Amino acid sequence: MKLQSVSLIGAIVLSCSLLSACGSKKEEQPAPQVEAAPAAEAPSPVEEAPAQEEPALVPIQSLSESEEKAAPAAEPVQQSAGIEQESSGPFVIQVSIQSSKKAANGIVNKLSDQGIKAYVAEVENPGELEGTFYRVRVGYFSTIAHAQQFGKEVLAPQGYAGWVDNRKNDRIGQPGASEDM
Repeated sequence: MKLQSVSLIGAIVLSCSLLSACGSKKEEQPAPQVEAAPAAEAPSPVEEAPAQEEPALVPIQSLSESEEKAAPAAEPVQQSAGIEQESSGPFVIQVSIQSSKKAANGIVNKLSDQGIKAYVAEVENPGELEGTFYRVRVGYFSTIAHAQQFGKEVLAPQGYAGWVDNRKNDRIGQPGASEDM
């Protein structure tokens, strides 16, 4: 009982010391002089920005780039003479996967503005992900080597990373699609 009383008194003394120490070390500073402004109109109510349905998603690569590189050029990409997209072929480059169709279409539009043909492939439960996802793919290429070279020379300078995939994999993960094509 005596120990509890001593502990309680010690705690009270410590608390008082801390409170008085916080208040006693104030330096006297002159109050800032504020010029009286003429009476202004009542401030207008702040307008709330309309809520967006879904935020725009930014590719991870652009988050680490400087602001100069993050802003894409407005003119189409100059493609190398030997490396161009083809009208058909078994290979594509996947540059993104999004959980929102709106975000995926936004990336396709950005690529299109750069003169790069891209499309969206909708899939269910791709790999370890659960739900509906939208793959953003650039195509088409007749060989893996052409696709890789296109990625290095055209997509990488624009801030897009990706990998070469078989076009047949567009259907893997779609409802009702056979995975042994």
